[in-house]
Amino acid sequence: MGIISDLPIMYSVACLFLGIGYAYFLYRKEVLLKAKKLKQLLFIIRTFFIALLAVLLLNPVVKSIHKTKHKPIVILAQDISESIPDSFALQILTQISKELTDFEVHEFSFSDKVNKGFSIDNSGLTTNYSNLFQDMNSRFANQNIAGLVLATDGLYNSGSNPLYDNRINFPIYPIAQGDTLVKRDISIAKVLKNEIAFLGNTFPLEITLSAQQCKGEDIQVEVWNKGKKIHTEDRIISTDDEYQKVKINLLAENVGLQHYTISVSQLHNEENSRNNSYTAYVEVIDSRYKILLLTEKTHPDIGAYKSAITKNKNYAVEQVNVNDFNGSFEAYQLVVIFGIKENNPLLALLEKANVPLLVFDIQQNSNLKLTSAFSFRSRGSLEEVKAIKSESFSKFTFSSELLNLIQDAPPLQTPFGKYTLQIGSEVVIAQQVGMQVTPKPIILIDEANGRKLAFITAEGYWKWKLYDYANARNNEAFDELFSKLTQYLVLQEDKSKFRIDYKKQFAENSNIYFEASLYNESYELINDKEISLVIQNEKGDEFDYEFSKSLERYNLNVGVLDLGKYTFLAKVKGGKLIRKGSFDVRAIQLEQLYTVANHKLLFQLANISGGKLFYPNQLDKIITAIKKSKNNFISVSSKEKLKGMINIPLVLLILLILISLEWFLRKYNGLI
Repeated sequence: MGIISDLPIMYSVACLFLGIGYAYFLYRKEVLLKAKKLKQLLFIIRTFFIALLAVLLLNPVVKSIHKTKHKPIVILAQDISESIPDSFALQILTQISKELTDFEVHEFSFSDKVNKGFSIDNSGLTTNYSNLFQDMNSRFANQNIAGLVLATDGLYNSGSNPLYDNRINFPIYPIAQGDTLVKRDISIAKVLKNEIAFLGNTFPLEITLSAQQCKGEDIQVEVWNKGKKIHTEDRIISTDDEYQKVKINLLAENVGLQHYTISVSQLHNEENSRNNSYTAYVEVIDSRYKILLLTEKTHPDIGAYKSAITKNKNYAVEQVNVNDFNGSFEAYQLVVIFGIKENNPLLALLEKANVPLLVFDIQQNSNLKLTSAFSFRSRGSLEEVKAIKSESFSKFTFSSELLNLIQDAPPLQTPFGKYTLQIGSEVVIAQQVGMQVTPKPIILIDEANGRKLAFITAEGYWKWKLYDYANARNNEAFDELFSKLTQYLVLQEDKSKFRIDYKKQFAENSNIYFEASLYNESYELINDKEISLVIQNEKGDEFDYEFSKSLERYNLNVGVLDLGKYTFLAKVKGGKLIRKGSFDVRAIQLEQLYTVANHKLLFQLANISGGKLFYPNQLDKIITAIKKSKNNFISVSSKEKLKGMINIPLVLLILLILISLEWFLRKYNGLI
C-alpha cells in the first residue's frame, strides 16, 4: 500500500504545522488545566485531528495492490451431434468434473453452436470444431488453460479443418467416440449442383456414391421431383471400397425452389439407411440480367469488378472488346465500359440506347457524350486520393465492413482537375486529399429520363480487393461495393407502396426473418400502421404473427419452423395492401453422410496441441494426464486499486476517536 497525491509533500508538512498552530492557540492560555501531561496529551490530540482533517482536504489517494490466485482451467466439451450414437460420454465427463477438484472446471456441449453445460440429447445437425475453438479463446483469453477434454468422434462437416486452426494454444485430450469398424453401407457421399437454374435450361447434377463392403451388388440411383421419377440409373459395385460418380443433366421445368430427392437402393443387412437418400434444392428462375463488359485494353480493375459480380448467379456477364462488338445494346440490362476513346462510333450508339451504363473512365474522355450530370476540366497528371463515403448518399446501404475498407484501403489514382456537378447527380464516394474531404466524385450516379448512369473516375480498385482479402481472408466487403452498385443499376425501381424482403429457403435450424417497408403517397418510408403475417404449412395449419417496428421499417423473427413448404400472406391493417409469397425449410443432412468415426484426426489434433488421445475406458489415465499437464500451475494476477483517503472508513473512524477522546477529557476535567 502507499499514499499518493498530485500535490508536493510540502503541503502535507503545512497541514502538520496548521494542526500545531491551531492546538497552540487553543491550549496556550488554558489555566484550568493543572496537570502538565494532560495538557500535552490534549495538545497532541488536537494537533493530529486538525492535521489529518487538513490532509483529507487535499484529497490524497491510497494505492493498493491486490493479488488473486487462479486455479488452472480445464474445459470439458461434449459433442452432441447426431453422429454420436449415445450419451455415454456424458457420464465420463461428469465423473472427470467431480475428480478435478484442484482445477476450475467449465462444462460445454457443442455441435454447430456452443452451449454451457452438458446435454443428454444428441440432436446437433452439424459438427463445427472451429466455432468451439473460437468460443473457448474468446471466453478464456489470457487465462491458464490446463487442457481441453474433447469427447467426440472426429467427424466434422462445417467450419475449417481443426488441424490447421491457429487458435489452439492449449493441450487437447480427445476421448475417442464412435465406431471405426467399416460396415456394409451404400451412401450418397456428396452432391454437387448449381444453386440456381434457369427455366427451360438443363443443369448438371453430380452424385458421389460411397460403397463399403458391397462388392458385386447391383444398385439403382433414382431422382424424384414433385412425386415424379425423372431419372433412374443402374450401377454395379466392383470392389469393397469404392467411390462412383453419377453425372446427370436435368431439365428445369418449373419455376421456384425445386426439391430433387436422390435415392440409392438399400442393401440387405445394411445397418445405416439414413444416408441412402439426399434432397438437393435448386432455385429455378425464368430470367436473369445480361451484363455487357466493353473493354478496349486489359486492366486489373476489370478482373476485380468482374470477379465481384459473377458471384451473383442472376447475372450473365459477357466481356467483349470494343472493336469486336456488333450486337444491340438493347439486349442487355447493363453495359459496363472500361475506357472507350471519344471518337469511337459506339459512343453515339450508347448515347441513344436506353440501357443503364456503368462507366470506368479515368481520363473522362467518353463522359461528355454520355451525360450532362457533370463536366471535368483536366489540370495536370494523375494524383493519389483517399476515398470516403458521401454522407448524403442513401440509395443503398454500406455495411460497417465496407465502410472500414473504404477508410483504410490503399489510395486510388484519379486525374487532377476541376469537376462541375449538375443538380440531380449524386456522389456515392468522394475524394479525400489529406484530411480534407472534397466534393470531387470517385463514384457518381445520375438518372436522366428514367435511365440510370454511374461513373467511376478513379482506378486501382484491384488493390482494394487484395487489401480486403489480406485483412478479412475474404472479399465480402469489396464485392459488396460493386454488387450493390450493379444491383442498383440493373433493377427496375419497385413503385409498390408495400414490400416484403425475405429468403426463399432456410436451413432447418435457422431463424426465419422477414423485413417489410411501407411508403406513403410521396414514397416516403412510414411505420405508423400495423402489419400482420399469416404463415400456412402444407397441412393447412395457420400461424399468426405481427411485425414489430424498427426505425422506419418493420421486421419479424418467426423463429425455427419444421421442415416443409410454407406460404404466407402479409397485410397492412386498415388498408388494401397485401403481399403473398412462399419459402421452404430444408433439411440439413450432413450428419447422416458419414458414420465411421475418424480417430486418426483426433490423434493428430492431440499430437499437435501437446495433448494425448484417450478412449472411454481410460478415465483414470485422462485425469492423471491433466494433472501432469505443463499448464497445471496456479497463476497469480495483480490488480492496482486507487481509493481516496476520505472514502476509507478507518480514517473517518480515527478522526471520530480523536475528537471524541478530546471531548471526553475536556468534559471530565471541567473544561466544558
